[in-house]
Amino acid sequence: MDWTRDVLSSLATNDVDLVASLPDGALDPLLSALESESRIETVTATREEGAVGILSGAWLGGRRGALVCQSSGLATTVNALSSLNKPARIPFLGIVSRRGDLGEFNLAQVPFGYAASSVLDEIGIRNRTVSDAREIGDAVDLAAKTAFSTEEPYVLLLDATVTGAKDEF
Repeated sequence: MDWTRDVLSSLATNDVDLVASLPDGALDPLLSALESESRIETVTATREEGAVGILSGAWLGGRRGALVCQSSGLATTVNALSSLNKPARIPFLGIVSRRGDLGEFNLAQVPFGYAASSVLDEIGIRNRTVSDAREIGDAVDLAAKTAFSTEEPYVLLLDATVTGAKDEF
């Protein structure tokens, strides 16, 4: 099963027409698929918190967007999400490769990657970890519906069991 196809389908079903992203090896298949999808405009951001601004502006302009990045990048969005999106009720959909757990070789990825769900819980941002690629389509669909209908941030954390882990051992 190609999990990237399920993500694209769910984004299209929910009228997501803009994806901001930053390079990430684990998400390369998804980023490549997004770039070849004519229904979705892709923007490469220089920093994740800047992507929050791009997507928030897009929402205010009547568009729906999502951020695709890795968990260490998500860490840099915590202030923007908690001080802009949450109080202003600007929806945010994050599709994030969760580093720091199964298959992680880089100790620098462990602190936030491992704690991402707890940190998001602490600042009131709903989130879910997806560990089974067969669930990704439904998870993206429901996360998008939740984010856009409630006008709140929602973050999906994709385990290495979905995206694959680098073989650096």
